[in-house]
Amino acid sequence: MARLAIADPPYPPLFAERRDRPGGPLRVTSRSRALRWYGDGPRSASDSPAADYHPEAAVWDDLTEHRRLLERLVDEYDGWAIATTPDGLGAYHPLPISARVMAWHRPTAIPGGGRIISRWEPVIVFPPEGRRGRDGVRVSDVLVANPPQAGFVGSKPPEWTRWVLAALGYDPATDDVVDLFPGSGGVARAADGMLPLALD
Repeated sequence: MARLAIADPPYPPLFAERRDRPGGPLRVTSRSRALRWYGDGPRSASDSPAADYHPEAAVWDDLTEHRRLLERLVDEYDGWAIATTPDGLGAYHPLPISARVMAWHRPTAIPGGGRIISRWEPVIVFPPEGRRGRDGVRVSDVLVANPPQAGFVGSKPPEWTRWVLAALGYDPATDDVVDLFPGSGGVARAADGMLPLALD
């Protein structure tokens, strides 16, 4: 029996370097993802629906809050997963030695405003001890699946949840799964009655 957790918190802020004038000094700027999607921050008219409103969303702009989340998962759960962004991985380092970074490739993800189009999101996975070997189900560290067409920003498709649970070695007969950021409820729906899956 294992106690497992899936954490899909508001992502860390987006940092950038810019010059206010040509040849001037560089300064670091940040844009809050947490306030934009979960709080009362500025949003554009073309943005998809926001997730549930959370008045405390701004705490996730503090990188130490993400580190606290990691430490809580290590202390309270046998295995866990954290969804984040490529630029947000640094908020969780250093990772436990047995943690792995898996990649969710999103072929139809909407491009952002930068030159490089991000088509993947990392998932930090820490399988329970005893479920890290080659015995049993083997799981790819890459999932190719499109984001849901409707629903909250940041919601994951059912394939994502099943993939993460398979990586954790989830046994629906004995394990407890806690969704620390339930949002749309998609994790609970995907895990309900799930059988262990083999993904190639």
